Amino acid sequence: MPSFNKYPLNLFALYSLENQTFNPGKMEVILIDDASTDQTEEKLKDYSPRYHFNYIRSNEKLGRAKGRNLGIHTARGNILIFLDAEMITEPDFVENHYHYHQSKNNVIVTGAMHSKALYSCIYPEFIDQKVEEIIELTKRNQEIYMRLEEFKHPVDRPYPLLEKSDIERETYKEISFQAYPWFEQIPVNFNENLEGFAFPWMAFLTGNLSIRKDLILQAGAFDEEFIHYGYEDWELGYRLYKMGAKYIASNELVTYHQEHPVGQDKWKEAIGNYGLFTIKHHDVDILILGIELTTMTDLLTMSNILNEYKIFVDSNPDNFHYLAETFLCILETIILLLEVDIRHFNILGAAGFSSADRIALQEDVNELESTGNYPNLTKFFRIVLTS
Repeated sequence: MPSFNKYPLNLFALYSLENQTFNPGKMEVILIDDASTDQTEEKLKDYSPRYHFNYIRSNEKLGRAKGRNLGIHTARGNILIFLDAEMITEPDFVENHYHYHQSKNNVIVTGAMHSKALYSCIYPEFIDQKVEEIIELTKRNQEIYMRLEEFKHPVDRPYPLLEKSDIERETYKEISFQAYPWFEQIPVNFNENLEGFAFPWMAFLTGNLSIRKDLILQAGAFDEEFIHYGYEDWELGYRLYKMGAKYIASNELVTYHQEHPVGQDKWKEAIGNYGLFTIKHHDVDILILGIELTTMTDLLTMSNILNEYKIFVDSNPDNFHYLAETFLCILETIILLLEVDIRHFNILGAAGFSSADRIALQEDVNELESTGNYPNLTKFFRIVLTS
């Protein structure tokens, strides 16, 4: 569990791990305090639960990849579970993760696509409208709602709504809600083995994921060149996928994310890391992610486009070379434009296409469309031609 300024959310997460049905004597929890400046060190360095607890404090900022690698190499167990510091778990969370790894050595299991959300604290950064929404949610549980009697906004530090008893009795569930449609649409449209989904490695979500230690070490662990926010998990997940690892998105591993303020610089950090991802893996599977980032299409359509493109290339080895090369050129151009945060643009113009190039592309797209076999790929080209 890497943690940076997540107190008291990390304490609630640790409380939930105290209630596991799994034998606490065979369970180790490693919390990497990544140079927090809040109360994390003061409150957690002497924390003494039933399970083996290892608090590691770094006085210099490690970042997400390096911090997790420290946890990997410190861990004594053969099965590793990655958990965000603000995730509350259900009592059978560890046991269910453990069971998935008893018959197979190359599986990666996540419950992140079934995550729910809740507010365990009110933050100084929350605007009045957000505070009103939180207060309305707490009305689902009278005991939690009554704790707001002396609350006055704004506050100068996180104002906790939960107590340890709420974790033990699981009353926190009463104020939870569905909040992640991006993740939810994947298990709704695919089975837990993600068959037919073009990006199964997207299930490598370190907020709630398990893997055997020897498998992650074989892959080389997290790439520490990913310093800022985003994509360090998917980059490792993609490497593991190419090694033959299988992904499972289980609905038996639900976690509850404690919502907190998110810095405005996260978008730029993520785009920068995505650029690094494409440099390390200049594959169509990675280049295509830009079309969802630009909101040109949704995740499911992007999956269909990639599947159709691969069938198209395999089925036409001697034809449509221009169209296949143009597709990759378009994806590369979109990535460059994302670096300057342009979401809507003349893609072909930015790629240096002349009028003659556009006409040639239009003719190829017309021929592709006439086959009737690639509706999503054809539609994407139409969008690009009119952008």
